Amino acid sequence: MSGDSEQRNRHHAVRIQLHDTVVGIELTLISIIQGLALGVLAASAVQPLIGLQWETWPYIATGLLTVLIFWSRSLVHTLSFIGWPLEFGHTFIYFAATLIEAVALSQVSNPEHWFALNALYAAVVWGLYAYDLRLVQQRIDDFDSPPERALAADIIHDQRVNIRFMMPAAALFQAFAWWLVHAFPQAMLAQRWHLSLIALTLLFSINYLLGGVRLLQRRQEWIVDRNAHSLAGD
Repeated sequence: MSGDSEQRNRHHAVRIQLHDTVVGIELTLISIIQGLALGVLAASAVQPLIGLQWETWPYIATGLLTVLIFWSRSLVHTLSFIGWPLEFGHTFIYFAATLIEAVALSQVSNPEHWFALNALYAAVVWGLYAYDLRLVQQRIDDFDSPPERALAADIIHDQRVNIRFMMPAAALFQAFAWWLVHAFPQAMLAQRWHLSLIALTLLFSINYLLGGVRLLQRRQEWIVDRNAHSLAGD
C-alpha cells in the first residue's frame, strides 16, 4: 500500500511538472509570435508615421490592438485551461493565425488588402475558438471542484459567445468592408469613406480588448483555486 501511495505521489508530481512545462511553452510561444507580428506592424508603420500619412494611422492603431488582443486572450486561455497533455492542433492554429495576422499588418496602407486579410484572420480565429471549445469539453472531468466548475462554465460560455456572435460578426464585417472598397473605390478611397470602416473596426477592437481584461479579472480567483486544487492532488 505504501508503495502504491508513493507511486501515485510521484505520478502526481510528474503531472504537475509537465503541466507547468506546457504552460511555460505556451506563454513563451505566444509572446514570441506576437512579438514577430508587432515587428511587422512597426516596419509597416515607419513611413506613414514619419510622413504624417494620417489616413493610415487608424489602421496602425487597429493593428496594435489586434496584437494586444491576440496576446492577452491567448494568455487568459493558457492560464484557464491549457496544460498537459500538449495539444498540437491548438498550437498549430496559433501559427496559422499569426501568419495571416502578420501579412495583414503589413497592409496598413492598402485598405482593400487590409480588410480582405482581416476577414480571413477573423475566420481562422473563429475556428480556433471552436477547436478550443472542443478541447475544454474533452477535459471537462478535470474541473471537479466548485471553483473549477465555475471556471469551466465561464470558459464554455465565452467560447460559445465568440463562436456564435463575435467572430462571425467580425469576419462578415471585414468581408463586407473589403467588398465595399473593392466595388466602390472612388467613394471608399478617393472620398475617404474607408475611414468610417476602419473607425468601426477600431471601436470594436477597443471593446474586445477591454472584454479580455474583464475576463481575466473575473477568472483570476478561479484560476488560483484550480492550481491550488491541482497541487493538493485532491
